[in-house]
Amino acid sequence: MKLRNLIIGALMTVIAAPVLAQDNQSDQIMKQVVDILKSGSGDAQKQIADIAKTYKKDVNGLVSIGRAYLSVKDYTKAKEYGQKAIDLLKGKTGNATPYLLMGNIAVGEDNGGEAASQFQQAMYADPKNPDGYRRYARIMSKTSPQDAVNTLEALKRELPNYPVDLIAAEIYSDAGNMKKAIEYYNKVSVNDMKDYQLSDYATNVFLSQDYQKSLSLAKQGHAKFPRNASFNRLIMFNNTELKNYDDALAGANDLFNNSDSLKASAFDYGYYARALKGADKYTEAIEQYKKLQTLDNVDAPTKAQANKDISDCYKKLSDYVKAGEYLDKYVKAQPQQSFTLQETVASLYADQLADENTPAADKQKAYEMADKIYAELAEKYPTNAAYVANKRATLPFSLPIDQKEQVKLAGPHYATFTDILGAKTDRSAGENKMLAAAYSTLLYYYVNCIDDMEKGKEVAAKLLELDPENEGAKAVMGL
Repeated sequence: MKLRNLIIGALMTVIAAPVLAQDNQSDQIMKQVVDILKSGSGDAQKQIADIAKTYKKDVNGLVSIGRAYLSVKDYTKAKEYGQKAIDLLKGKTGNATPYLLMGNIAVGEDNGGEAASQFQQAMYADPKNPDGYRRYARIMSKTSPQDAVNTLEALKRELPNYPVDLIAAEIYSDAGNMKKAIEYYNKVSVNDMKDYQLSDYATNVFLSQDYQKSLSLAKQGHAKFPRNASFNRLIMFNNTELKNYDDALAGANDLFNNSDSLKASAFDYGYYARALKGADKYTEAIEQYKKLQTLDNVDAPTKAQANKDISDCYKKLSDYVKAGEYLDKYVKAQPQQSFTLQETVASLYADQLADENTPAADKQKAYEMADKIYAELAEKYPTNAAYVANKRATLPFSLPIDQKEQVKLAGPHYATFTDILGAKTDRSAGENKMLAAAYSTLLYYYVNCIDDMEKGKEVAAKLLELDPENEGAKAVMGL
């Protein structure tokens, strides 16, 4: 799932196209004509023609009739009255409404070029009418957001107090340019934003990963619109990212129980599950991950990842049978069986081995399975041999046996690990520290577990090169 597209779809309110500014008389004319068109009367066209006679020399009256036809998607008749209004202007400026009508008709017909041309005419006809600029900018935002914003800057010169920055922010947001959208939103007071604009602002900030600021904006929106799903959703999302899990769960409660017109998405259930998981509510988290998997239009990778998350929750509950069941589903769903993927299975057994709630008999089985998988990985991925050897060496120390027996099992793997890492000439300080620790255990293995003093002295000499004051190594060298 693409994060931006899905979250934008869930969080943003559709920005409606602005209607033409009209006076009360124009609105009354439009309503009268719309009522006639919707009445189904046999003489509807005659009734409208009679009305048109009354306004045959009234530009706004003709435009209102055209708007009525546009509202029922009769583009032919709408254009007829739009053209009559334009003819009545006789090239005079001062009234943009006929061109705005023609532009909106072109939008309805999905003719972007014609729409842009008509909205340009509207700007020329009445430079003080913002609708021409806004509509032209919206058309241009699909192909050239910068040209669209330049158009709005021209409007700002005509109407300095018009909220141009808000429209520019919306245009850049629609174009997917989060940085520019945030830049323009930053110029506007939150108090001057409508709910969908503040939601869009907070969403872009969230997607830019500034979770603290997005949370602040979402809280301001929630205070004004407490039942707005977008703000409740963002409060849950941001608090989850910030690991404020209790606050995230409060936001989830508002989202799912106190929001109007909620259409819950996979991201909603996913973040809710993450918040529950972060709050150590693993059983409830599992329920939400499973609910996510039942939603329509959730892609296979998302469902597969939910299986991995469910496995992790069962692991936290020390239910390794269920954890293994869901991890197996996750692994089988992956297109490529990489080293990292296969190691997740070994890690599950290693976690079971280390879990204090695991019975002793199960610990032995977990050890054998983890060691077996790591052995197979060492053969399949020889470049990871040192890493695998170190992992295999650490496993025995979680077995319920005495230390000498633990070291006896770990020793051969530490020998492999030290051979590989010791041959490396450009070791880091951290690698030298790891190597010294491995030599210390290996020293105990040779001297105390298998009584191989010759090997013990070899290891002691190497250990003293890394740690000249190591007392154990000095003692072995003195034997």
